[in-house]
Amino acid sequence: MKFAIEKMKNPLTFLDDKKKEVKLNGYAFIDECGRCVVITYGEGYRDIMSKYLTEKGDQLHIKYHCFNLPSSFNG
Repeated sequence: MKFAIEKMKNPLTFLDDKKKEVKLNGYAFIDECGRCVVITYGEGYRDIMSKYLTEKGDQLHIKYHCFNLPSSFNG
């Protein structure tokens, strides 16, 4: 599967169990048609998803499936 990874503008910010602020960068995986396949947060998950999308097989069933949203979602 051919894809590009785009870093999202704003990180995901939340408080962990110890009330410490955590910021994770988001990464959008864009297919060759310009559609977003999946968004992951954190460099570890970015690397795992990149490996998954380049390997053979489709255990998560997200490869090669395109879904067109109804026009009401397009603004």
